[in-house]
Amino acid sequence: MGGHTARITAADFVTPPEMQDLRLAANGAGRIGGVRLDLVAGLRGTEVGACYQQVPLRVLPLFLGLGQPALVYILNPTAGLMDGDGHLAQLHASAGTRALVVGQSATRVHPCLHGYAAQRWSVRVEDGAILVVLPGPAIPYRGSRYVQHVEIELAEGAALVWGDVWLAGRYARGDASERFQFDRIVQALTVRRAGRLVFCDRFCWRGPWDYATAAWHFGGFPACGSVFVTDSFGRETVANPCGLRGACMRTAAGDTVWRWIGPADEVTQSVVDTALRLAGILEGTTGEPWLLTRHDLAPNHWFGIG
Repeated sequence: MGGHTARITAADFVTPPEMQDLRLAANGAGRIGGVRLDLVAGLRGTEVGACYQQVPLRVLPLFLGLGQPALVYILNPTAGLMDGDGHLAQLHASAGTRALVVGQSATRVHPCLHGYAAQRWSVRVEDGAILVVLPGPAIPYRGSRYVQHVEIELAEGAALVWGDVWLAGRYARGDASERFQFDRIVQALTVRRAGRLVFCDRFCWRGPWDYATAAWHFGGFPACGSVFVTDSFGRETVANPCGLRGACMRTAAGDTVWRWIGPADEVTQSVVDTALRLAGILEGTTGEPWLLTRHDLAPNHWFGIG
């Protein structure tokens, strides 16, 4: 994790080969920042341990109810990721913790004229912890360049659910539609268990896409979503609430991946519904889905489902 009080700089980000000719902001003040957060087991359940926050990211106080996992919002008070911005989120879930970490809104990636924007997640989960991470739907604007780099380290007995949603951009704008008009998007997701690589998912999308290219990747829809979960599950484990086109795959290491394509709201609902229902199964107490049945959470892109 590194020192909690060490300033986050451009050196904390990995520039992929596809972006080697580009850089993050030369002056990182207010542009390059993030959070380093330890989650620990306390008397009331999951609590915040050490925490470092650097503009532009912030951590909201935990939402915690009796018998419920902790709900952690990572807040970006700006309009999104601008050209040259870098956001780092380092999470450490200690033994006995139960937490859902989410972005408070979609990840809006603005046009990049000179460099690129980046978001890096570094996640460590210990034995006996259950962590669900939903960064937020990514919306690449016209001409955007974006890198999402995710590194997950699991102890042998750790449980994790990771969910991604990728959207076509600002597509519902009539003649001003920016459907698949990004410049470049690179995602690199690696999961290691006890130091051994168990899952790797990497792609580089070079845009803008014409209709045929978008149809090849997204099947003619504006959104795709995926969920990675530790342990082996069958397709029948969770319902497909929206009846989307999708697939359920078991990895060689015994973990499971779901993928869907479809309308943006339905893909987001499927990712959230599946992630929180799997978390309830992983917890193994009542098997009830995390947070979906609570009535004290305001409807939004995470909790506006049945």
